[in-house]
Amino acid sequence: MLSSINVYAQDDNSVIVKIGNENITVKDFRLRIELSPYISANKTIDQHSDREFKNDFLYSLVAEKLWAKDAEALGFISSDKYKFYFKPLEDLFVRDALFKREVNDKVKLSAVDVNNGIQKSQFKLVTQVISTKDSGKIYSFFNQIKKNKNFDSTLTNFSEFDTSDVNVTSGSLKDEEIEDSLYSLKLNQFTLPIKSEIGWIIFRLKNKIFTPIDLNDKVTMDRMKKAIRERRIEIRYHEYMEELLAGTRIDINRESFLFVFRSLWDIIRGKPGDTDIIKVYSVNEFDFASIIKSSTQEDLNKPLFSIEKNNISVKDFLGDLSFNGFSVPRQDSILVFQKLEKRAKQFVENQIITKEGYKRKLNLAPDVVKDLSLWRQKYLAELYSKSILDSIYISDDELYDYYLNEIVNEKEYPLFNLRIVTLTELDEVSKIFDLLKEGKDFAEIVKQYGKTDPLVNENCETGLKPFPLLSDIGKLALSLKLNEVYGPIRRNDAYSIVQLFDKSKSSDSLQLSFESVKNELRSGLRIKIMTEKLEKITSNLAEKYNVKIYNDALDKIQFTKIPMFLHRFMGFGGRIAGVPLLTPFSGWMNNSVRKKLLP
Repeated sequence: MLSSINVYAQDDNSVIVKIGNENITVKDFRLRIELSPYISANKTIDQHSDREFKNDFLYSLVAEKLWAKDAEALGFISSDKYKFYFKPLEDLFVRDALFKREVNDKVKLSAVDVNNGIQKSQFKLVTQVISTKDSGKIYSFFNQIKKNKNFDSTLTNFSEFDTSDVNVTSGSLKDEEIEDSLYSLKLNQFTLPIKSEIGWIIFRLKNKIFTPIDLNDKVTMDRMKKAIRERRIEIRYHEYMEELLAGTRIDINRESFLFVFRSLWDIIRGKPGDTDIIKVYSVNEFDFASIIKSSTQEDLNKPLFSIEKNNISVKDFLGDLSFNGFSVPRQDSILVFQKLEKRAKQFVENQIITKEGYKRKLNLAPDVVKDLSLWRQKYLAELYSKSILDSIYISDDELYDYYLNEIVNEKEYPLFNLRIVTLTELDEVSKIFDLLKEGKDFAEIVKQYGKTDPLVNENCETGLKPFPLLSDIGKLALSLKLNEVYGPIRRNDAYSIVQLFDKSKSSDSLQLSFESVKNELRSGLRIKIMTEKLEKITSNLAEKYNVKIYNDALDKIQFTKIPMFLHRFMGFGGRIAGVPLLTPFSGWMNNSVRKKLLP
């Protein structure tokens, strides 16, 4: 048994790529490939061939690492742009580390906890729930049943009460104290009135069904212990927050807050406003960049609030909003104001927690340094590729030539009709995958969100279009199967989920005038030119940083393909993708380059 563990650990540390003095190990590779949804942009590879799939993924991973290395060498890491986007992520990991140490690691289950859990797990309670929003009436009812003991006849006098039967099992209620009180009841006994999210309720025990569990069943026991532990963590979390926030008073600068509100509201009210089509109004990365560009340094550096004489600025708050996403379901200034107030309150609390984490130097903790290194690579690589895209200018003549070559003179090209939903908030992305797991149809899901992407129409569809008109999604469409749902794809600061549901081939009946498609065509051409530039740059960087790929080690890697998106919950709130999502970019590798990269 021990020898097999040692062999696996040794394999995990085997090097598959050397990039200068850095390595990509089997462990690094497996972490990314198993937790990243990935479809190659190279339509010639066989997606079902593990070998071809692994190679393609590795070339994309090497590209990301090379871009990040060059971006760091060029000083991107010192830029205001990088700090604006990366600081909220670093703060998130520091808070997560503090949560582990002060909350998670402080919770230990006792033998009594486990024993009580076992006892409760062996019984299912059938309860009658009586509820009302009127506290006076619930207490009047309670006093009457306490005196005359005739529960059912008394209940007939309160016809306005809602009643239902609810099965209660160990861990099914949020409040453990309430659950314990239910388990202590005898048949037909009832609880005191309880204040809940739905109003005032009284439980009555109707039946107690014995459901024996196998104490040797590890899955069952672990599930039971996990439920108990999560409750203890919740209690410890509230205790710690009381300790941390005790005596703290933070005043938000009203003028600074109003500046942020007006900036966001100007963006949201300026968006096309058709509530039948658009059901989510998001402030995206370009919007935040526009706010930063159009604002004075004086406005951006104004303190929003202070913690122990350290100012947290308007720009810090904008960075947090950009990182976590900000959206509303309709163009309503009051709604924007209320949501922003809530976010500001949460931001204050998070900054107090963050400051405590930095005080303890948790940003230097090995687990935080390791996680941030991985995400830093992704952020630098994204900034690097965007810098190439931003440098590309296309004249009208170049665009027209491209139109002639790709649309007019191309006799037969594939047409794709895609459904796309693009969201900035990861909670909403996760909700979509939960709905898909429940068997909900993607077509119905996208309708709930409306037009969230500039590529789609009022039906949340692109309509049949050639891939050059589908911007950065176009090349992906070439590799999708019919009716396949794929994602999320990281696009700027948002996540897109895509479904190819119809495809065809061009015909003479399809006439696309230059004026009708030139904006989409410009976007597609810029991405095409960027891709070609980046392929040359990446090949040169591979030589510059002396990349060596060890195919023997790569061939031996066994991995599991995970088709669905996994996310990671962070301590004190927030979530991120399980690992950075990898952008498919393997076209820089060709036979000539490949020969140079062999050790």
